[in-house]
Amino acid sequence: MESLGLKLREAREEHNYTLEQIARDTHISRNYLKALEDEDFSEIPGETYVMGFLRNYAEYLSLNPEELVNLYKNIKIQEQPLPMNELLEGHNRKSPSFLFLIIILCLGVLGTGGFLLYRFVLSPREKEETAPPEAASAVTGEAEYLFHEEVLSRWFNLEDTIKVPVNGQIHLLKLIGIEDKLTLKIPGGTIELNIGEERKLDLNADARIDIRLLLNDLDPRGTVKRANIGFYKVIKGTPAEVAEAEETPRAETSEELGVELPGADVLAGEPGPGTFILKSDSPAPFRVSITFRGYCLFRYLLDGEEREEHFFHRGENFSLDVKKEVTLWISNAGALRVMIAGRDVEMGKPGQVTTKLIHWARIEDTGQYGLEIKPVE
Repeated sequence: MESLGLKLREAREEHNYTLEQIARDTHISRNYLKALEDEDFSEIPGETYVMGFLRNYAEYLSLNPEELVNLYKNIKIQEQPLPMNELLEGHNRKSPSFLFLIIILCLGVLGTGGFLLYRFVLSPREKEETAPPEAASAVTGEAEYLFHEEVLSRWFNLEDTIKVPVNGQIHLLKLIGIEDKLTLKIPGGTIELNIGEERKLDLNADARIDIRLLLNDLDPRGTVKRANIGFYKVIKGTPAEVAEAEETPRAETSEELGVELPGADVLAGEPGPGTFILKSDSPAPFRVSITFRGYCLFRYLLDGEEREEHFFHRGENFSLDVKKEVTLWISNAGALRVMIAGRDVEMGKPGQVTTKLIHWARIEDTGQYGLEIKPVE
């Protein structure tokens, strides 16, 4: 039988996620996530909790929640011992063929009874039971989340509440409408957001911006309506000061960002995924320069050795001098402007999470090398 824990672990490692990162994003304890991967369900307090955590974890990893729940149920069924002692009583008095017939009949009754019990009793009850706080968004759609870090970006269900602390006071934002747009109840009224739209909020009415919202996506047709929202803390200041700080900084010129490559030619047309930005007779070092136009969690792996992670604010700049290749992990692809060897390259749309590999690749038909940018699955 396929291993439930192995399926979870392989999916997590394929996305380069850590248990700590997923615990922060899903609000499920790291110990419970590890228990699911180890199939040590005794560490989790009750089957309702297991179901809720498993569905949340599967959805986070883009797996089929029902498939994993069925794997879990199969594991639990196999753990139930058969009443072999009772079946084997009187073995000396009954012929082997008669005993075999009894075992077959008992197994058939158990299987039929188990199916009917699940179909008409357990399955409806699972949908009606109240989930634990950490798994409530998958079952009840009425969870509460505390925004206590620099960024919170995830799916929220209709009626979910986000608690935002500002100067020692908690301010509540609640999802009250999800159709073609999102309706949020905020202190002092309501706001509406379209997909891709952002909004800055002054929650405590002190004329200073507290957070910025970005609506990444909507799912109004699911069993539970939901919205993918990014919450970002902003630079403190008056509205005029914030506006001045968030002005797009002067872009560096191609000469400032690029490098001279022997025999290098800039390829015509806008680069897309898996295309060449430059071609050259031989690979050479190049520079990746980034201007952040919004809030973004950014990670990179430079030449297979140096790995770093930073949270950048709007208006900040960052550069990498690359010898061979660099892999970029970006939490908000539309929030940055990237220049590679002096060429402006778009990474993606606002709110899009993406991973890109930038490296030199040999062009077979010419024998030259191309500076390639391609998505990493």
